[in-house]
Order: sequence, then structure tokens, then C-alpha cells
Amino acid sequence: MRKLSLLFSLTISVNSSNLEDILSKNRIDLIEAQKEKVKTEAKRLENSWINPIRVEYSKSYSTQFNGTISTGQFVISVNQPIFKMGGILEAIDYAKALGGVNELDIELQRQKLITDALEILFNLKRAQLNREKLKLALQNSELDTLIQKSNYEAGVSDRTLYDKALLKRNQDRTALLDLEMTIEKLRADFRLLSDREPEEIELPQFSMVDRGRYVDSNLELQKGKLKIAQQMHNYKMIKAKYLPEISINGRYVDEDKNPLFAGAKIDSRYYTYGFRVSIPLSVNSMRDIESSKIEYLKSKIELQESRKLILNSYLLAKKRVEIIQKKIELSKEDELSYLNIYESSRELELAGDGTSYETQIAKNSADIRALEQDIYRIDIELELLKLYSKVADAYR
Repeated sequence: MRKLSLLFSLTISVNSSNLEDILSKNRIDLIEAQKEKVKTEAKRLENSWINPIRVEYSKSYSTQFNGTISTGQFVISVNQPIFKMGGILEAIDYAKALGGVNELDIELQRQKLITDALEILFNLKRAQLNREKLKLALQNSELDTLIQKSNYEAGVSDRTLYDKALLKRNQDRTALLDLEMTIEKLRADFRLLSDREPEEIELPQFSMVDRGRYVDSNLELQKGKLKIAQQMHNYKMIKAKYLPEISINGRYVDEDKNPLFAGAKIDSRYYTYGFRVSIPLSVNSMRDIESSKIEYLKSKIELQESRKLILNSYLLAKKRVEIIQKKIELSKEDELSYLNIYESSRELELAGDGTSYETQIAKNSADIRALEQDIYRIDIELELLKLYSKVADAYR
């Protein structure tokens, strides 16, 4: 993996390609279907204040008089509110805000799926590095077993040290088998999210984002703002529901004349139209309005709490990255020390005062520290990944 570079910038940078393609076709299709459904539902709700035009046809028969009389009637009617003290506009704005909230919900789901897939890949890479590290540790255990066996047979040490070396070797072997199971589990989990093989995907490099940019681009906060707008419009819509309403109505009728009134001057085709002013009187109106107001105020408080939580998560991630960087520096010092030990052991070995076992153990220990640094770098990526999971357009 390329060395991580932590940049404090005003832009969000991800060094990768086609992160959206990491998901399987079925997952992508499902997300697109959800998006289309949300758009359709939002449009339907936006126009829900418009009443339908009713078209009716009826045929009736009567035997009240001599014989059977049949009459038919065709009617087109409409009864449409045109003024609700602002309630119509609030209903439209409410539908738009709700649609925006639902769209952000889907975007958060999409980014969570991509984040889950990337987290699996990073953990898979981490486990593979740990496997290499453990293989080197196992080699050291086996070499230490040979050293302790030689010392025991030469009478330099008792059996206890040899037995402890055997136990340590077997513990490393068991840990290596456990790690193999972890790697296979991660591969299986990744197959549930993607059609691609883990080896096909280049792991991204994340850079630390500026706090202001992180907050402004945070999808949870954007969703919270839209929720406030949604609850505000709902509150105003509920208030308008209990205020005067003006509606217009009209009917077009085309009907058969009753044979009994065939001579009367009555049109078989005619219009009726008018208007209506109404106001609902409900004992629960104030409670309904107060309840919607509480929901509106609640959404404001929830946004403030979300902002605090998100800022805290950012500061925590930043601090963790700083601590991991310190661990990398300490590991580099350890690696350098082991390399010095390796050089000394090699000189002793060439001089006949040391064995190849000690030399190889020192070399393996230095390599273990180098792998440890790569593992720490992946830990940094995992910390930054948590931040990117809620940032708008982070994976586009």
C-alpha cells in the first residue's frame, strides 16, 4: 500500500477509481429502484392537494308508472379547494422537504454499503499483513525452539525453557489457523456486497478533511436541516387545516329526459357550479397544532445534538490518527534497532561467536516491525473511512 499522506485541506480527496462500482449489480439496481420510488412518491404527495375529476355514467329503470321507464345520465364533476390560508403551498413544500429527506436516506444507505465493502477490504488487507507478520513470528518461535533444544541437550538450560518454546510455537500455529479463518470469512462477507474479486480493487487513500468542510458536507446534518424544514411546513399545514377554506365546485350533466316530462322546457345538457366556504370546528384542533409544533421544535434540538455528535466523532478520529502516527514512529525506531541487532548478530555469526538462528530472528523481527507499520497505516485508513462514510459525494 502506498504511504498515507494526511493533508488538511478544504477539499475532500480520495485517491481511487470507480468506488461506486464496488457494489454488485443487484445492489446498485435496488438503490436505483428506491430512488425512483422516492421521486414518484414525492411527486404524488406534492400533487395530493388536487382532488380528482369524477366522471360518472348511470342507467336507471323505473316501473312506478305504466310500463318501464329508463333514463341514462353522464356527469363530469369537480370539487377543488383553491385557498386554505397558505395550507396548499405548505403542503407542496412539505412534500418537497420529505422527498429530500428520503433521498438523503437512500444516499446514506448507498454510502454505508460502499463503506461496508471498503471496510471489509481494508480489514482483509490488514489480516493478510498480519498473516505475514505471524508467519515471521512463527519462524522465530521455531528458531527459538531449536535454540532452546540445543541448550537443553547441551545442559546449558533445563527442560522448562524448551517446553515454553514449544508451547509458544504451537500458539503461533493456532493463531495462524485462526487468521486463515478470519480471511475466508472476510472474503465471504465481501461476496455478499460485490460481484468483483478483492484483488481487482485498488484500495483508496483518504486524506484528513478540514473540520468546516466535513461539517458542511455531512449527510446526516443535511438530512437534519431538511427534517426541520419538513416539520416546519407540517406545523404550518396543520394550523391551516383548522382555518377557513374556499372550494369551487362544478358539474357537467348530459342525461336522458324523463318521458313523463318530455314537453317541459328542460335542457338535457347543463352545467352547475358554485363555491363553498368552510371551517372545521374540532375539540382536538389545539392539541393537533401543539403536537406538530413540538415535533418541529424537537427536530431543531435533534440537529443540534447531531452536530455535537459529529464534531466529537471528527475530533476523536483526528486524535486517533495522531496516536497511530506516533505508533508508526515508535515502530520505525524498533525496526532500526532490530536492524542494528541483525548487523551485530551477522558479524558475530561470521566471526564464529554466534549462530544463524539469532541472526535470522533479528532479521525477522525487523521485518515484523515493517509489516506492523503497514498495519498501522491501514488503521489510519479505517479511522478516516468512518468520516468519509457520511460525507456527501465521498465515493463519486
